[in-house]
Amino acid sequence: MPSPGNRRLLEGGARTAACLALGALLWRAWFPAPAGDVAIRLAGTGGLPQALARAVRTPVASLDLAVDSLPGASDRAVARAVAAAGTTVRWTLAAPPSVSAAVAEPLAEPSGRVRLVTIGRAEAALTVRDAAGAVDSARLSTTGVRAVDATMDGLVQVHGAGVLATTARRDSLVLRPVLVLGRAGWEGKFVAAALEEAGWRVETRFSVAPLVDVRQGAADAIDTSRYSAVVALDESAASRAAAIARYARSGGGVIVTSAAARLTALASVLPARAGEAIVPTLGALSGERPRRALGGVALTSVARDAVTLERTGNRARVVAARVDAGRVLMLGYDDTWRWRMEGDDSGPSAHRAWWSSLVSSVAYAPPVQLSATPAVDEAPLAALVEAWGPPSDLAADTAPPVSSVAWDRLLFAAFLLALLAEWSSRRLRGAR
Repeated sequence: MPSPGNRRLLEGGARTAACLALGALLWRAWFPAPAGDVAIRLAGTGGLPQALARAVRTPVASLDLAVDSLPGASDRAVARAVAAAGTTVRWTLAAPPSVSAAVAEPLAEPSGRVRLVTIGRAEAALTVRDAAGAVDSARLSTTGVRAVDATMDGLVQVHGAGVLATTARRDSLVLRPVLVLGRAGWEGKFVAAALEEAGWRVETRFSVAPLVDVRQGAADAIDTSRYSAVVALDESAASRAAAIARYARSGGGVIVTSAAARLTALASVLPARAGEAIVPTLGALSGERPRRALGGVALTSVARDAVTLERTGNRARVVAARVDAGRVLMLGYDDTWRWRMEGDDSGPSAHRAWWSSLVSSVAYAPPVQLSATPAVDEAPLAALVEAWGPPSDLAADTAPPVSSVAWDRLLFAAFLLALLAEWSSRRLRGAR
């Protein structure tokens, strides 16, 4: 057995240890732990607000966040502020987000529709809502992209699995009249009618005889201050061909048929050349691909920077390209009026929508910024990387550091054990 002197020495040591543990507890209670002593590790996003709130109240050395969905703007802002105060923020995402970004842009068409482009995980399910209610519910494509053209009001919300991206239209487009040039006939009549029915303001110059035109609208110069697009249907546009080429280079939108493409003055702005004739497919006007019933030519010698928009088999029929500041679209179809007049019941509406989409794709429509737009969160994944830095590999760091609460428990346990040791020793030797 220890001698009485050694026992008293052990009791003094236990008493000193208890006092030190109690003093440390009191110190930690009055003075928060300095940065570097505490780390927070979180798996999932459910407890993120609480973890961030704790990091705001008590200095934290690091935040290790394994999130299963993209945090909202408020949580990103809090984590950014905590990082600015000296905390190391490391994070990883369990799976690619269902929605990475969404942006709404106005379409250059009279309907006022918006094109919403969403990017995210391939085939992810999403829903779209605006200020008026539900707009769309679908899946992203296999490439992870989806474009929706619809009328949308106010803030647009794109919901995915645990992710919300918001966007809104920031500007509107100024649409000016469309000038249609051609001979007086069925094609010019029904092209102009289709565009007017779609909401476009249309001016026409129809040739009825040499040097004799039938006009709708003022006889103004062809430039971007007057027209959003020019449609040249045949060689009757010869007297204005040079002006049309200048208009295209200055930013205007031009649609040229294969007949008008024969004009030498237009050759420098054309994205392709007229090739061999294409024999129409009989009976196709009432089928799923009615434009196969339209005559015309194949477009060849397609420019390297041009885009082929439609084909018949492997032969190009609609080709578009940028020319300096403008856009030029070339058609290989003749007599499109037949689609409207000889097709099935859907022919008039399909013909109207097709011609309106062609003009919309090339139209010069300068934007005008809206006076007020709501706050948006269009790219939550990019915003997360910008706020927290690039993702880290947290799997390699498997041993979590001891938290502040754990240290408090250890100190309290040491205090109790030291007191118990001193009390037991004193009782064993008969002292009070």
